[in-house]
Amino acid sequence: MRDHGVPERPATPLELLFDLCFVVAVAVLAAELDHGIVDGHAAEAATRYALLFVPIWWAWMSYTWFATAFSHDDPLTRLLTLLQMGGVLAVAAAVPTAWDGDLLSFALLYAAMRLPLVAQWLRSARADPAHRAFALTYAGGAVVAQVLWVLGAVLPPAATAVVFVAALGVELATPMLAVKRSPDQVYHPGHIAERYGLFTIIVLGETILAVSVGLRDALDGAGDVGPAPAIVVAALVIAFGLWWIYFDALGRDALTRSRRAAFLWGYGHYALFAAVGAIGAGVQAQLHLAHAEHGSSSLAPVAAVAVPVAVSLAAIAWLQQAANGRVGEARWLYVGAGLALGVLPLAGRLPVAVADGLLAVVVVALVGREVVRRTAAVDRVPA
Repeated sequence: MRDHGVPERPATPLELLFDLCFVVAVAVLAAELDHGIVDGHAAEAATRYALLFVPIWWAWMSYTWFATAFSHDDPLTRLLTLLQMGGVLAVAAAVPTAWDGDLLSFALLYAAMRLPLVAQWLRSARADPAHRAFALTYAGGAVVAQVLWVLGAVLPPAATAVVFVAALGVELATPMLAVKRSPDQVYHPGHIAERYGLFTIIVLGETILAVSVGLRDALDGAGDVGPAPAIVVAALVIAFGLWWIYFDALGRDALTRSRRAAFLWGYGHYALFAAVGAIGAGVQAQLHLAHAEHGSSSLAPVAAVAVPVAVSLAAIAWLQQAANGRVGEARWLYVGAGLALGVLPLAGRLPVAVADGLLAVVVVALVGREVVRRTAAVDRVPA
């Protein structure tokens, strides 16, 4: 077990290298969402995206919480991490087939990717008798969940959903059961907060990538570039604003407040990560449709960015509320989420670029609110 009494516990180079695989996984999943929106199947694509994001998010979560608990920086640990990295890339490669309904290869690769982490939990159980029950609970829960994932993929469709729900339930329950079997604290709040912040930057990178692609297409295109410049400017402002709000509004308070608040904070990030990653896919879809239709307005392209922006703001508000135990300053973020959704009724009348501009204005206003709040808090601190 790591020493959690140290003031700071930064991410290791191995953890940062591990994260790079999830840049690829999230990008592949966002590309499928982009294609679904462009092809006119936005609702179905969003559902598939939300479901397939779960195992990708959980694979990152599982490694992150293991790495914050135990310290085994030896060659075997590095090799086991390498195997997980290869597994993540294989799972990312299987996303298109899973998107089309072939879940077996995805489930098999996902289960194989998780086995090296099970081995790491078993090593920890052997090396640290005081936390053996904690580590064995994690290992046992992971094995049961992987069996259920594979079993659900081979069963008839009517049973698949039931078994998958059971698998997810085992995954989510395992950390809560394991923590109860530990004699002391098993994670470092500062390290977890930093790791979650790093994954937030990874999913924000999808929007930055969309901005880069949009600028490239605009510069390479001949003649009228349409609304692409306005879309990419709005997208960059939205991404930067969400980064600003997230790192100003959230800290590690929930992780030190109570065990319940820590789990709400940790699990609640799923909605934020998935929504922020979807913004980039929505911007990509808008740019593709803009080239084809020269910016004609319709609900789907506007919703492709407005909905994930609204969900992102609502998720940050909820996480802030979980940290503080009250609505407090989070109410402004809830209002901002409502205003972002309020753009949708105007979608039939406004060009996509104008709708994105309104979303950017909402985000900028919330950034301004955070600046005022933090300035007032600093002014109240006695000299």
